[in-house]
Amino acid sequence: MTLADRLNIIIEEQKISKAEFARRLGITVNYVYILTGNSRPSEKASRMLSHSLAKLIAIEFGYSEDWILNGGKR
Repeated sequence: MTLADRLNIIIEEQKISKAEFARRLGITVNYVYILTGNSRPSEKASRMLSHSLAKLIAIEFGYSEDWILNGGKR
C-alpha cells in the first residue's frame, strides 16, 4: 500500500473531501492531489510528505504517524 493509498483511506474514512482535508491541514488542494496520486506518481509523493505534516495528519485525524508514513501499525 502506498502513501497515496493511505491518505485516500483517511479521506474516505473521515467522509471529507480533498478540499476539506487540505483546509484542515493548512495546505493547498493541489498538494493534496499530488500526495494522493492524482497528479503525479505516488512514489514521488512519499518523498514530499514531511514528518511534521505526517504528525499533523496523525493528530488531526487520529491515525498513527508510522502508519501514514510507512504503512506500519495503524
